[in-house]
Amino acid sequence: MRVEDVLTPFTCVCRTEEGRLLDDVKQDMLETIVPKGEHDAVMVVLGEQRGQVGRILQRDKNKCRAMVQLDRYEEKLFTLDYDSICYYVGASDY
Repeated sequence: MRVEDVLTPFTCVCRTEEGRLLDDVKQDMLETIVPKGEHDAVMVVLGEQRGQVGRILQRDKNKCRAMVQLDRYEEKLFTLDYDSICYYVGASDY
C-alpha cells in the first residue's frame, strides 16, 4: 500500500496495489518500508524531524538504523531507526 493523504496525526488514506482507496487507516496498522537502493529518498515519520525528506547515505542493518541527510539540513547527518523513516515516492529535487 501507499499513503495517499494524511488526515490526522494518527489516520491516513491509503491506496492498494490494485488501486483501491482505503479511508481512515490507523497509524498503528501500518509498517514503514526502508528502501533497499543506495541514496533512495526517505521521509522521517517519527521524532523531531518528522515530515522531512532526505536520502539514506549509510545503513547499519545489525542495529536497524540508517544515516540520513535531510534536504533542510544539508550539513548535518542524522542516525535514525528504521521505524522512524519510510520510502518516499513523492516529488523530489534529486
